[in-house]
Amino acid sequence: MLTHVRAASGDVSPTALDLRRNIGILLVPEDKPAEDVNKLQPLHDDVCVVDGPEHELTREVADLFARLRLAADG
Repeated sequence: MLTHVRAASGDVSPTALDLRRNIGILLVPEDKPAEDVNKLQPLHDDVCVVDGPEHELTREVADLFARLRLAADG
């Protein structure tokens, strides 16, 4: 699905960003935090650029990203 959204409206369209966030949330139960951090880094970078660091989506992704980094380090 993400491939189709990216092809239709780009990687940083609101729909693509939301879908990428949802995928990130679904990855959490897999217990592979180091891999998940690598997958979420591009999303975090994109939402920071598109929406700014104080936007709700950016803060949500940053929180998820921080939790995964802690799990990867711990």
